[in-house]
Formats: sequence, structure tokens, C-alpha cells
Amino acid sequence: MLMPKPTVFATGWRKPTVAILLILCLCSTPFTAQADKVHSPYQPVEMCGFVDDLSFNGTLANQSVQWQSSLGPRTIGSDASALFRSSVEENVTGWNQENLTHWNVSMHEYTVENLTFTNIQASLRPANFSETTPRIVLVAHYDSRDAAERDPDMNRTGEPIIGANDGASGAAALLELARIIPPMQLDYEVELLWTDAEDKNHTPHTFFGADAWGGDQTEVDINRTDAYIVLDMIGDADLQLTHIWPGNGSLWSTITPLAQSLGMVEGHPDCKGVPGVKILDMNTSFGVSDDHLAALEIGIPAIDLIDIRFGPNATAFGGYWHTHEDTPDKVSAESLQTVGRLVELGLKSNAWIWNASIRQYAAETAETEPVVEQELNEDRDDELEPKSYPLLAFIAGSSVVVLLASILVLNWQFRKTVK
Repeated sequence: MLMPKPTVFATGWRKPTVAILLILCLCSTPFTAQADKVHSPYQPVEMCGFVDDLSFNGTLANQSVQWQSSLGPRTIGSDASALFRSSVEENVTGWNQENLTHWNVSMHEYTVENLTFTNIQASLRPANFSETTPRIVLVAHYDSRDAAERDPDMNRTGEPIIGANDGASGAAALLELARIIPPMQLDYEVELLWTDAEDKNHTPHTFFGADAWGGDQTEVDINRTDAYIVLDMIGDADLQLTHIWPGNGSLWSTITPLAQSLGMVEGHPDCKGVPGVKILDMNTSFGVSDDHLAALEIGIPAIDLIDIRFGPNATAFGGYWHTHEDTPDKVSAESLQTVGRLVELGLKSNAWIWNASIRQYAAETAETEPVVEQELNEDRDDELEPKSYPLLAFIAGSSVVVLLASILVLNWQFRKTVK
């Protein structure tokens, strides 16, 4: 093969250019290491000892999805929405057992921008509860989208959807968790939060229910909340969970070992030695705005467990999402059980409870450490962007400018020499 004749750029500049690149890389390395450094307040826990005792029932959860869907769209202020709230209160309180601590179920109504909506909260506190008792909050929205703006039938884009996966799946998972949590006799508080008005077709997109909950939290509430985990769109038969940002890195670090224990990570055996399958892929990351933002904004560690590729070969926020094809036949009991048991395992193993010494350190340094704010896309319909660090972006941009300037100088000197 004939090689092209070397140009001035390929010969006379090679050594100085490589030197410049090496210097720039060396200069930027410490900043990269600093950005990736994470101090986790969560301590490693034994998980395999709990796996055989997991009881989350995906079939029961799927029956709830079917029932919710039969009500029709659960839009804000609808009769279907009111029926769901009544069912939650009746069922959750009905699962209270005489010798166990009881769920306290409450309705919280708000009016924002002439929009009236209602959150459902169910709290289970240990017998020795105090203002320092840790709290885990599990979240799902129960409303369904009031407009099918992505439906291929343009004549129906203004109609509300059933929302079997986007709405009913997460709400059903919380109901099944409400059934199985009391016998665990946990020594920390669990709060189940069903948010309303998450899927309101509103510009800009606003998570009314979660924002209202965040506004109600006191400093004591915030400081004792170790984790806030959203379950959204978890019923797709082709379940594909990924890393979602923004989200608390330390809390995300607990998800992989839980998933590995249950065989949800490809190439990693579960607790019984069976090879895992690709359900959780932490090497893939999507930017998503959801109910977890309300917790992050007030300083609570939060993540979003969501499958944003709904349907066969669907792309991110494509497929059946926000269409009239989001129906109960697309929801899988197996997928509901997979996610439900991951959450159950996290609760039973205390995976989301902070190390006591870390908690004390956090309390002492909370007022002295600066808060780093991350710019977010307000509407998850926006084009997804890769995660970035502003400081690193500035350094990279400056490096390019310096490199180009150096090349121009070298070019000028070279031309001056050869004249």
C-alpha cells in the first residue's frame, strides 16, 4: 500500500504537538480523579442470606395493574383517581396486623396554579421511633398521562391514556410492598408515597406531587431520610434498567450488589451461582427528570429506578411511552416481581441505612461544605444529553484553545525557518 507523502503537519510538528498533548493530559488528570471520587455513607451488607425469604408477589402486583387500568385514565381530579385513593387506604390499613406496627395512611391535598391534586402517604414506624430514626421513602406516581402526545394517531393525541406501565406499575409495586413490609419488623421508618400530578401535560413539565411533598419536609425529616427511591415504568416485559442521572452516586452504588445477588447483572452469578442476565446495565446512563428531583433539591439522597425503553426494540422515551398502546397486556408480572424483590432485598438487608459514624459526620459538616448545584433539563421530553462536569468541560475547552494557539505559533515559526 502506498503511503501519502508526509505533510508539514505530520512531520515538523509531530514531536512538539505530542508534547503539548501529554502536558495537557497530565494537567487535567487530577481534576478528573477529584470529580469521580465518592464517599459512600452506606456500608456493605450481607444479602444472600435474605434471598430465599423474599416474598414480593409479581402476580398480585400485576392484578393491581389490571384493576387500575380497568378504572380508565387516572387523571387529576377524576373519579378513577378518587377510587384508587380509596382502594389504597382500604387495602393498606386492612393489612395491619394486631401484633405488628401499623401503617398510618393519610391524604394530602394541594392546590398549585389552579390545579388541585392529592398525594397518598403511608408510614410505618418502629415501636421505638424517635426524631432520629432513619427513614426510607419509596415513591411512585399513580396518575396517568392526560394526553397521548406521542401516539401515532394524530386524532387521539389529546386524549388521556390508560397508563398501565407509566403509572399503574409503580403504584402497584408500592401496594404489594405495603403488604409484605410489616412482618419484616424493620427498626427504621418506611414511607410509601404515591404522588399525583406527575404526568400532567404541563409546560414547563412540573412534578407537582413530589414538589409539594418536598415543600412539606422539615429539617429533621430531611436529615433522617437515608434514601428516596422512585419506581416508575417497571412493568415492561423486556425490562431494561440503567443508571439514571441526576441521582445520588452513593445510593446508586448500593443497587449493583443487590441486583447481582438476584441475577440481574449479565456475567455475574446470583447467590445460587446461576449466571446473571442483562436486566440492570450500569454502564448505560440516561438523563431523566422525574419525581426524584424534588428530593435531590432539598438534600435527600435519591435515585430513579425506571425503564425508559418501553416496548420491543424501543429507544429512550419511545415505543409505547405516552401512547394509547400503554395497556395492561404490555405489563409483565415477572418484571414487577424482579424490581419488587430488589427493593424488598434492599429493605431487609438494611442496604439503604447510613453508617452511624457517617451520619454524625454529615450532620457536623452539613453547614460548612458548599452545595454543588447541577443544571437539569426540566422536561424529560428533551433530547437526552450525556452526563458532564462543568469544571472538566472548562478545562477541556481551555486545553483546545491552548493547543490551537500553540499549533499556530509552531506553524509560524516553521514557515519562518524554511523561508
